[in-house]
Amino acid sequence: MNEDLSKARDRFVEGIGRLAATVGVSRVIGQLYAMLFLSEKPLCLDDMVERLKISKGNASLNIRKLESLGVAKRVWVKGDRKDFYQAELDLEKIIKGELIDIARSRMKIALDTVTETEDLIKKSGGNLNEEEKRRKKLYLKRLESAKEINNFIETMLNSIFSGK
Repeated sequence: MNEDLSKARDRFVEGIGRLAATVGVSRVIGQLYAMLFLSEKPLCLDDMVERLKISKGNASLNIRKLESLGVAKRVWVKGDRKDFYQAELDLEKIIKGELIDIARSRMKIALDTVTETEDLIKKSGGNLNEEEKRRKKLYLKRLESAKEINNFIETMLNSIFSGK
């Protein structure tokens, strides 16, 4: 393969791996999906293990997770007994699927943290000095802003993916 194309592929695989990690999915899941996404033919587990330099057990566990998310599927390759996989290429289907549920669960964790923090601040004692009162007011204002952002994102998700 051309060196520039190889670098581009590797950059994409690494970038999607980092992206996956930011939404609470394993980096390897993102990397495996990216490899399948760019591959012109189905890949077997051995191919993926070799390219990513990971254990076969790690690859197997994560490819099963990709299957359960509906973003990769096992396919039959004539003349070969190994399992081969290919990516779901319909990005709209992927986004509307399990990944949106993952995003919502992360948003719930964030909102729960904000709410718990807000409750603790509101319970803070009445014997606060002026600096502490100012800080308490600032904290509550910023937490309210975080809740508004969360509500906005939830509204957007509901609007875009109505019913999911």
